[in-house]
Amino acid sequence: MNIDRRIANAQAVTGKHIIVQSVRTPEPEFRAWVAVRSQSVRIDYVDELPGYFGGYALLEHLLSWIEEGGGSAWFYEYNGRLVRVPARRS
Repeated sequence: MNIDRRIANAQAVTGKHIIVQSVRTPEPEFRAWVAVRSQSVRIDYVDELPGYFGGYALLEHLLSWIEEGGGSAWFYEYNGRLVRVPARRS
């Protein structure tokens, strides 16, 4: 996957600027945070993980999530499955 092209495609689909940043965390199950705003989307994701949801596979999943209209959410891995926890609106 050409990540720059993939992000550009997601920006075209959503009409929003997408900011992607890899992060490190001591929380072993944490995989990503997606913050959807009116003009932009920020994706913070853990990119050095073993298994299916490592690196680009996780980022691909997150980009597809926002292209399909998904909102702000945290993503965790439990028992080999990616679990989404929606962010509450205040």
